[in-house]
Parts: sequence; structure tokens; C-alpha cells
Amino acid sequence: MHFLQAPDNYSNLQNENVQLAINYADLVQEDSALRQAAERFSFWLYDLAPPGTCWKNIASFPFSGIALTEEFFNDNYLKFSFPFLLESCREREVEVILRTPQLTLPAERYAQLNLSGWQEQRTSSTLFEG
Repeated sequence: MHFLQAPDNYSNLQNENVQLAINYADLVQEDSALRQAAERFSFWLYDLAPPGTCWKNIASFPFSGIALTEEFFNDNYLKFSFPFLLESCREREVEVILRTPQLTLPAERYAQLNLSGWQEQRTSSTLFEG
């Protein structure tokens, strides 16, 4: 994340059509620098699945979008607080998509959870391999 040290050198990434992908580990590790950079850059959160994820970190960050993994979705969509996280995203006009090989719930259930869309997952569960 070299752009955090010298954002002026990356003005081409500050275009409204450019979305930068970060994962949850980067969000936690570089929280204050990323929050400052979010004034100039647009971020999507990918690969949200690690145990111990603090949803407050996600709900308070100014993301443009979030891509949920199938694993994370399946582990959390029935939990009491999960719809509130997704509702907070909808209120802030954050796109939330689900990355999964196929949809398994009825379409109305995804709509009730305020998911914006679906991306077919053709590889492993993580977008960025560690």
C-alpha cells in the first residue's frame, strides 16, 4: 500500500471510476492511514471472512462497496446483528455483493438482506491469496 505514503503520486487512482480493493487485515493494520486516504480514494472491502472480524470497523469505514465471501455469508447471515450491518451499508449507499459459485437462497431472501448483487466465484474463497 505504497500509495498511502505519497497519495499525490497516485492522482490517477483518485478518479471516481477507480475503486481500490483492500482486505480486512489491511483495514485493521492501516486503519488511520486508510481513513485519511478515503477522503481522496474510493475503497472496496474484499475477502471479509477471518475469525474475530469486528463489524464496527466495517460499519464505520467509508467504503464504496463490500464483497462478501460465501464462507463469511453462510457463517453470518442468520446471526442477529448481520442484517443490521447490511442495513447500515444500504443507508450509506455502500454496494454489497456476494461472491459465491451459485446462489442457494431464494432471491427474495438476498433482497431482504440488502445485497446489491452477486459475483460468480470461480476460484478459491479468497480473492487475494495471502
